[in-house]
Amino acid sequence: MERNTAALIIDDDRAIQRLLADALAAEGFSVMVEKDGEWALKTFAKKKVDVVILDLLLPALHGFEVARRMRILPKGRQVPLVFISGVYKSAAHRDDARARYGAVEFLDKPIHLGKLRAALKSALGDKYPRKELEAERRAEVDARPDESFADEGAHAEAAAVEAAARKSAVQTIKGDLATRPFPELLAELYRWRAAGALLLRRDKVKKIVFFRDGRPFSIKSNLLSECLGKLMVREKMISEAECEESLKRMKSSGRQQGTVLVEMGCINPHNLNYALSLQLQTKLFDVFSWSNGEYQLNPRAEIPPESNTLDMTTAQVIYEGIKHGYGDERVRAGLGDIGSLYVHPAADPLLRFQEVGLDEEETMLLKAMDGRKTVTTLMALELLSPEATSRFVYAMRCAQMIELKPERASTVAPAEGLGVFEEEEQTAQTALPEDEAAWTAPPPLPPALPKPPPPPPLELPEARPSEGMRSAASLLPELSGVFGASLSAKEREVRERLAATAAAMKKKDYFEILGVAPNASRADIKHAYFALAKEYHPDKHFGSYSAEVRNLAAQIFDLISTAHDTLADDDERERYVGEVAAGVRKDVSDEVSKILAAEGKFQKGEELFRKKQYRDAFQAFQEAVALYGEEGEFHAYLGWSLFQTEPRGRDATERAIEHIESGIRLNPRLDKSYLFLGYIYKALGRPDRAEKQFEKAMQCNPDCIEALRELRLLGRGKP
Repeated sequence: MERNTAALIIDDDRAIQRLLADALAAEGFSVMVEKDGEWALKTFAKKKVDVVILDLLLPALHGFEVARRMRILPKGRQVPLVFISGVYKSAAHRDDARARYGAVEFLDKPIHLGKLRAALKSALGDKYPRKELEAERRAEVDARPDESFADEGAHAEAAAVEAAARKSAVQTIKGDLATRPFPELLAELYRWRAAGALLLRRDKVKKIVFFRDGRPFSIKSNLLSECLGKLMVREKMISEAECEESLKRMKSSGRQQGTVLVEMGCINPHNLNYALSLQLQTKLFDVFSWSNGEYQLNPRAEIPPESNTLDMTTAQVIYEGIKHGYGDERVRAGLGDIGSLYVHPAADPLLRFQEVGLDEEETMLLKAMDGRKTVTTLMALELLSPEATSRFVYAMRCAQMIELKPERASTVAPAEGLGVFEEEEQTAQTALPEDEAAWTAPPPLPPALPKPPPPPPLELPEARPSEGMRSAASLLPELSGVFGASLSAKEREVRERLAATAAAMKKKDYFEILGVAPNASRADIKHAYFALAKEYHPDKHFGSYSAEVRNLAAQIFDLISTAHDTLADDDERERYVGEVAAGVRKDVSDEVSKILAAEGKFQKGEELFRKKQYRDAFQAFQEAVALYGEEGEFHAYLGWSLFQTEPRGRDATERAIEHIESGIRLNPRLDKSYLFLGYIYKALGRPDRAEKQFEKAMQCNPDCIEALRELRLLGRGKP
């Protein structure tokens, strides 16, 4: 059975890409994603495409121009086009899109997925995917021998998982998924802010999920059926012939399969990035289908640096995993008889305001869960189908974002700017069933193993040539040209904003932090707290590559929580007011002060580096690391500046590599770290090692043109 329906999504916003890709994949589409018009036109010309979802505001090439060029091609004359835009919303734009480009629909952002599905069903007719046929197609691919598409990396991963499973582990929790379903387990690990490795076993299948701050960010599996090649064939991103040819080239060249496929022109770097993310989701979502299996957490496990990580919050993982792995009967069994129970938002803002990535209908349903409606009433709203509503309620309960209670909220008032309702404090607490008692207060985690200290300060020697070292200048004529900003402009802006917020809070008392008057009522304090808690919830910055961003957000969240807890308690409030009157101040912790000081040193180092004052830049970066050693970017630039001071000094080069590798351990998603290492290894005459680093840089950032250029140069002459 060959027929399946392929959708091409063209949007430069990763969140929109993921929303649309997940929604269409759930419907049975094969999905391709592109972020700019030029790549999209290449993909459209080479691949089978049945429908295009096109954002109008794209980098470089405008969406209307992309549509025009597609329509010129013979295969593009009849392909349905769905336009989406957050800017062009006038009737004139809609009329022009339909008249000139034959758009079947013009959707505003935020996207209403129900309208998108309706438009696609109308435009595609019988070509709209039938889920039963899609299931047969996937089963047909999965039934083939696992080894047919498994590359050497997949075999190595399977062996590593088997080896890890045999090792004894220190466990804080251990149990069976038959009594503690996987989504509930994930929610508890999030509440605990767990870190480490979770080993999962079911028969011969073994998986290891790695956690940071309570969120799963990577997973390894011993299933060869989950290898990248097989997944891409199943998703119709490449053909079987292309997969087999890429494996042959991979074995002869030593390159990763994804890099080979890019070189072959089968996919582009953005599609490779999408496929790697989809592979992680596939490995993780498979666990949701397990009705039994063993689990154990090892908080002391060594966390491997991964250039590709799961870019989802825990609540998103829970909801998407339940949609992928739970049938209707299993959801009903998990919920039980709950029709008469009232659905309340969670009392704890940390749980209540988790990011889930909901569409419009789901967001409306979550808002309706205000403590005054029963599950039966929510069903009657028909915002989602009855089956989808049950699944949503089950997922939100597993994620601990809602609570099911027999009593109705006595009073409900909208909290300004929150979007969900909150109830009076007397109904905010709920008792857990007896079988949950062991989980109400998590046991203390064993102390984490001390992190290896950063390399000690290095006194820079005078530059001197070293025997056996190639001339860096001959290999890297413009070495300092790759120094540019490593973090995105948006992330830099977020980091600066949070740093400014933290600095401002250091000068305020708790009343000023919450923005309430000294005589504010408890209700006013609570409303102010909830508004700030939503704004600075850790999930807002869960995907940040910067430890500074994550830690600043966590510090601010903890501070506003402390302010609320102090002022909402009459005795604590009276004590605090007395301390303030006596001149005793509660400042933000020293951690924030160090972060702010380190950021200043880092920015100074950047400026010095741009002026090619490499030794002074090195000293500034070294001071930043000494103040705050958790930021991978600081270590990476410390090593890079050190190498710049003495590119032919063997000792300095070795220490530079150590610093950059420390940065990778702290932040394995920073493309510049791998790029720096690649250039250093190239200067050392080790193209094999350099190539692997450039591959990782490209996986982190498909737009890393330096890495792509170097891979092409290194690939010349290879088979």
